[in-house]
Amino acid sequence: MIPYPDTFKIPGATHERFAFGIFLILLSAVWLSACNPPEEKNKTGQIKDKDAGIHKTFERGPVSVHLDTEKAEITIADRLNLTVSVIFDEDYDVELPGLGEKLEQFGIVDYHTSQPELTDDHRSKISRSYVLEPFLSGDYKIPPMKVRFREKKDPKGTWHEIETEEITVHVTSLLPENFAQMAIHDIKPPEDLPQSYALWFWTGGIALLLLISGVVVFLVIRKRKQNGTDLLIMKIPAHQQAFDELNALVSENLVEKGNIKEFYHKISDILRRYIENRFHIRASELTTEEFLAGIKVRNEFDTAHKLLLKNFLTHCDLVKFARHQPQREDIQKTFDACKDFILGTQEKE
Repeated sequence: MIPYPDTFKIPGATHERFAFGIFLILLSAVWLSACNPPEEKNKTGQIKDKDAGIHKTFERGPVSVHLDTEKAEITIADRLNLTVSVIFDEDYDVELPGLGEKLEQFGIVDYHTSQPELTDDHRSKISRSYVLEPFLSGDYKIPPMKVRFREKKDPKGTWHEIETEEITVHVTSLLPENFAQMAIHDIKPPEDLPQSYALWFWTGGIALLLLISGVVVFLVIRKRKQNGTDLLIMKIPAHQQAFDELNALVSENLVEKGNIKEFYHKISDILRRYIENRFHIRASELTTEEFLAGIKVRNEFDTAHKLLLKNFLTHCDLVKFARHQPQREDIQKTFDACKDFILGTQEKE
């Protein structure tokens, strides 16, 4: 049996293996750094903490209330999950806060109340979860909520209450920070069509038709002037068109029929069309947030009209998107605000 040699030497092989090993080490370091990107830092260079949400606990006697959100700051495109949990002894009855009456600043997309469950320390737990949706940026206040409880053995006894604290959720805009300094551009004029023989043909034909029409109109006007009458051609002003639409809206009796949301959709569209016809601003193509941010730098509106317009559009959005139920006096105020804005900004004769 021929033994294998202990070493198999090639001139320069030792140095090549050493260099190849160094290359593998450097390649591994680069790969690891790529797999572990640097942590996000804020403007001061410090590592930003992840948004851990809001978590509050309130206790009174045998009952504790836990208020939790998964985030303390969201964007206008996000939804917020809010959970109210109550842990209590089995000898007590509890009542959760009412639905919707104190969360009008948010739109309530959905809510769910869980069945009572048993905790590890043999107590009962019940939860109510809300899915909330903002429609404007800013600080949203979730007001205090009251949870009531009393002993089961005394069904006619006194109710006791635990009240949570007010919490604030910051809603950020998706618009750029300098959007307030940006002006809303006027409607672009129509662009020229590419020239062709067909275009020249139709242009010539239309020009000839207009010429003939102009001659006919001139002769008719001259004849009527000779008869003591005058032909008056008028363009309907933007405010007159808006008032005609408001009269048509009133005649539909949507409020009496209970179609409140349709009424708010139509009156909001009337005011947006008036602004577009009167000031040539693309109001119908912008969201409320974009439109209000844009008019801050325009000179067509004074401070009072800007505030009136903001309150009007915000109230309309509450009814259209946040399930807000306005009272009859609120509907009348909305109608009057629309009419006052048109009267205050109409084109002077």
